[in-house]
Amino acid sequence: MVILIQRLTHGCTLCSCQSLRSTWSTLARHSREVSKFRRNYGTIKRKSSPQPSKALDESMGAVSRTRNIGIIAHIDAGKTTTTERMLFYSGASESIGEVHTGDTITDYMDQERERGITITSASVTFPWRKHKINLLDTPGHVDFTIEVERCLSVLDSAVVILDSTAGVEAQTNTVWQQAERYNIPKIVFLNKMDKPANDVDKCIKSLEALECIPVPIQLPLFRDNKFIGIYDVISLSRWKWEVDPIKQGLEYDVKEVTTKHEKYETLIQKREDLISHLADLDDQMSELVLNNDSLMNIDSAEIMNSLRRCVIKNQIVPVLLGSSYRNIGVQPLMDAILRYLPSPIEKPNPIATYYKGNFCASAFKVIHHKNLGPLTFIRVFSGRITPQEKVYNLNRDTTEKISKIYLPMADDFHEINVASLGHIVAVSGLTSSVTSDTLTSSKTAADEARACFAREKSLPVEESSPVLASINVPEPVFFCTIEAPSMSKQKELDIALAKLQREDPSLRVTYDTNTDQTILSGMGELHLEVIRERIRRDFNIDVSMGKLRVSYREYPKDTMEGTMSKEKNFGGVKNHVTINLRLRPSDSFESKFKLKVIVDQDNDLGKLRADRLRAIKHGVDMALNFGPLASFPVHGVDVDLLDFKCTSATLHSFISSVTSECVAHLLRKGGISLLEPIMQVQVICPEVYYSRVLNDLIARRGQLISMTAQKNSKIITFLVPLIELVSYSTFLRTITSGNAFFTMQIDCYRKLSDSEQTEAMEKMFSL
Repeated sequence: MVILIQRLTHGCTLCSCQSLRSTWSTLARHSREVSKFRRNYGTIKRKSSPQPSKALDESMGAVSRTRNIGIIAHIDAGKTTTTERMLFYSGASESIGEVHTGDTITDYMDQERERGITITSASVTFPWRKHKINLLDTPGHVDFTIEVERCLSVLDSAVVILDSTAGVEAQTNTVWQQAERYNIPKIVFLNKMDKPANDVDKCIKSLEALECIPVPIQLPLFRDNKFIGIYDVISLSRWKWEVDPIKQGLEYDVKEVTTKHEKYETLIQKREDLISHLADLDDQMSELVLNNDSLMNIDSAEIMNSLRRCVIKNQIVPVLLGSSYRNIGVQPLMDAILRYLPSPIEKPNPIATYYKGNFCASAFKVIHHKNLGPLTFIRVFSGRITPQEKVYNLNRDTTEKISKIYLPMADDFHEINVASLGHIVAVSGLTSSVTSDTLTSSKTAADEARACFAREKSLPVEESSPVLASINVPEPVFFCTIEAPSMSKQKELDIALAKLQREDPSLRVTYDTNTDQTILSGMGELHLEVIRERIRRDFNIDVSMGKLRVSYREYPKDTMEGTMSKEKNFGGVKNHVTINLRLRPSDSFESKFKLKVIVDQDNDLGKLRADRLRAIKHGVDMALNFGPLASFPVHGVDVDLLDFKCTSATLHSFISSVTSECVAHLLRKGGISLLEPIMQVQVICPEVYYSRVLNDLIARRGQLISMTAQKNSKIITFLVPLIELVSYSTFLRTITSGNAFFTMQIDCYRKLSDSEQTEAMEKMFSL
């Protein structure tokens, strides 16, 4: 109780009186005395019988009893296994699916079941204790991190699953930071507590490194060194499951922990620690502490309410325990979701408030269903929508009609008649909407929201943009060529790639005019491999893909300035453009370009029309997509527009074309350096293979960042050039006999020296 101690010992106005000092002394003296207080659980035997799916009726639709959650974690932490138990115990499924047998509900794609990993996020809805839970199960593999990003952009909260033997891992940190960007409240579930190497204290410590306050609200229950249940810190109760494959975790005993129990004193200490944390953060709990002679007099319900307030404010993170595969601890986790995570009302979207109750939703995912056609997943933030209604897309400035509305259950869709605040649904009929687009009821509603937004932000109306959160799409790091088996199949391939791009914002398809080849760019080897298999299976096109290559970046060496003037007639109309540009290397390699309009007394750029400025930006962007050195994207460029003139009838496409040619000329004139992608690689391997893995990464030009030890294994973190990691997964399996795994993510781009650049270019052109 840091804040309370400070108040009492430093003589602040609030606590300066002698009576409060006396209260504090009494509280401290008797903080451990045992007194009667209400408990949530007596000595009972519970059975969580599956509830019928029809329980999701009108009575379940109350917004205050809705939870929109995401399951996020490092790969193989148990996300899908946990989701399967939730579906079974809620009655949404009749049996428990298993990842290793390939019969799970949320991993419905053939490739997911074959590989035993989640590739695409799946949405399911199920009832629990008169509440409705909308859950998005997300991938853990870094190649599919865009799935996590777009799901978190529309969720109210998240369950972070950790492997209790490993704690926070590389991808855990990634998804945690993604959740932090959207200020999402979280609870943590330490899974796989049945494994001998579990270490709760180590997991708690690793969570502290994420700059959060983790508070354990459960302790593990072991019998003969086997994990069989949990102790609830708040209610001082014991939950015990019989590990029986027939009962499947449906039955469990709940008993209160008495003073004679060996764990009683430990539970009391943990309970007091929890109250202390809450008192530092929550004024209501602080007042309760000061007004009670003993912490034991604080009711469990008051602790839960205080914890809920702190969780919703994202101040604290409750930590729960379990073993989903052994069917232990999942029901208390579901209870915690209802008890501590916010409803849509408690976590309103600040942008949606500008729509004043009109329909407002975010499109966060698109799929192409074999029978239903294109489906757009939306999260409704305000208002309601029914089938056959028109919606206006702010991002595309288009109006479309919603044909039908479906409640998703992974790859199964049930038609419903209305979607309102808090709903996550799939709709058909939208042909233009893509990930992160904002939908509203009409252009009038959008204009009203824009005006309200402009007034509050003191912006011109034309510059205001009340759109919901846009997602952060990472730059692809691998690419390869792709070819249709014949000219007759080329059109089908183009259609397939267009559909896949609409589904997956991290997939890039470009056409290289220098080589007349279609280029496929993605997040990793697995990502592009999955895309190839989808084209072959889903679209029946036996495509050929070139050798996987690393996507370098190009960077201008010097500042260059130049003017280009072009004139051309189209249909008897004179098109003339004169443009003066200056290109400068920027301090950061990360951004593609920044365009700055330099207004002075010698030019008329202060009167430059917005549509012509957009055409100039488009031209710059086109030129920077393919650099002059090796056709890689050009990054780290500051572009100054020094002068611009054109005839009144000049086409925007001609302005873009001349601008693009001018930029390309300046890049060739000034010279180009290569930027090499550097990856942060984390390898977890048994100690016996540690030296072998370490020496190999050093040989790959790796730089050791950290090395930590856990029971019988090592966690090694390196920075390694991506070019050195091509086919690394196969090599790692070979040298460790399949006993190690790794994750990697882009860390930065590094400028190559002249000799390194020459060597890299020789390798590229020798392929």
